[in-house]
Amino acid sequence: MTKVVDSSKPIYSIYITCCLGLFLSTLDTGIINLALNTFSIDFGVSLEYIGLSVTLYLLFLIIFLVPGGWLGDFWGQKIALIAGFVLFGLTSLIAGFSESANQLIIARCGQGIGAALLQANCLGLAGLQSNKQKIRLNSFIMLAISLGPILGPSFGGVILKLWGWQFLFLINVPLCIVGCFFSLKITKAVNTFKRETFDLKGMILFFIMLVACVSLIYSDNLNLLLIEKNFIGISTLFIFFIFLRIESKCSNPFFPVKLLFTSSIRYVSIGSLIFGLTAGIIFSASPLLFIREAGYPIDYIGLICTAAPIGVILSVFGRKVINSSCNKIILIYALPLMLFAFALLFFVSFNISIFNYVIAALCYGLGGGLFQGSLIQIAMDQKKDKQSTIGGLLRLFQNGGIIIGSACSLMLLEAKISPLENISTYQKLWGITFSVLSIMFVYSYVSLFRIKK
Repeated sequence: MTKVVDSSKPIYSIYITCCLGLFLSTLDTGIINLALNTFSIDFGVSLEYIGLSVTLYLLFLIIFLVPGGWLGDFWGQKIALIAGFVLFGLTSLIAGFSESANQLIIARCGQGIGAALLQANCLGLAGLQSNKQKIRLNSFIMLAISLGPILGPSFGGVILKLWGWQFLFLINVPLCIVGCFFSLKITKAVNTFKRETFDLKGMILFFIMLVACVSLIYSDNLNLLLIEKNFIGISTLFIFFIFLRIESKCSNPFFPVKLLFTSSIRYVSIGSLIFGLTAGIIFSASPLLFIREAGYPIDYIGLICTAAPIGVILSVFGRKVINSSCNKIILIYALPLMLFAFALLFFVSFNISIFNYVIAALCYGLGGGLFQGSLIQIAMDQKKDKQSTIGGLLRLFQNGGIIIGSACSLMLLEAKISPLENISTYQKLWGITFSVLSIMFVYSYVSLFRIKK
């Protein structure tokens, strides 16, 4: 049975648990990027190989988001969150004392599983609160999610300079202990349902599909032949149809296909994918833009690239000022701001300046934050007994979008061409992103009228 908190007073154990869990998982997504070169030197491996510590972290995060939400829905968010903090803390400890690249990569996989438990169930726990509590929690959740990308590069740089890469992981341990402490204090808004068997077959098929997709994205680095690419592509498509058929008939599926038949859940899932896609593009392409074309020092570039995350934080306060329905926020403010950002980047590509970029990035962050916050709010108003599953679904689509956006932008910008042609490639990238967001705007206009507020 679902117990929903009716009190309008803040429940600080829930606030701290949700914010800390989401902050840790998003902080760890980007904080490692600065240390990749150090890992490569210390472990004596190539930069491409140690890059698996980032790719596999996100991959395992995606794979275990839905199972993590399932665990929260059927065993209780409290137990799932404690398990997430414990696993994330232990694997952070192992990563901090790693003596080889393989040990580090395996530990990062464990961190991905722990992060999945935290992300899915923090959103699920928030969705079980009263309407007043959800509105307050949504603001704190947005702050926690946006603080990770802001503090990651700057905080990681300070730790690397003063104490070494080991403390990038060891700093997580005391934070996880604090998370466990406040999770144990949660006594309300916990789900208890009848236990059902887990869909192991669906999970295996989903894992195979994701590995195949990642292999295709990095096919050039893996030196795959054309016939091998075609075989992987056709096999993945075949497995995908089998997967959909199995999951649609399963009473307790690994991937909640039936939830996507609900128009509102389908909309927030696609919206999360598009938001992740655009975030992956702008966050991966922006540093390269200033390194290649402007030649700014890396610490200066890190400061410039915080403009978009700062915009996300500003969106929390902007949402309170706007004080309108999610539908109006998305159509009137969020998507138009994101469209303006990429339109500006497109038109100033051949004459980019710090001022132009910061304006565009702030607009993107502000619009993206409003968009993401509205999607979360819509998701919180859906099925009460599936809140963790829906939360996991949203994070799955968003992280999947980040991987696709990052990989596609880096693939476009990887070619060694003349500076003029390179700038033209950036313009093409911004134009493609603008087109994707335009389609999302039309889809939003059609879909949001069907969503009852």
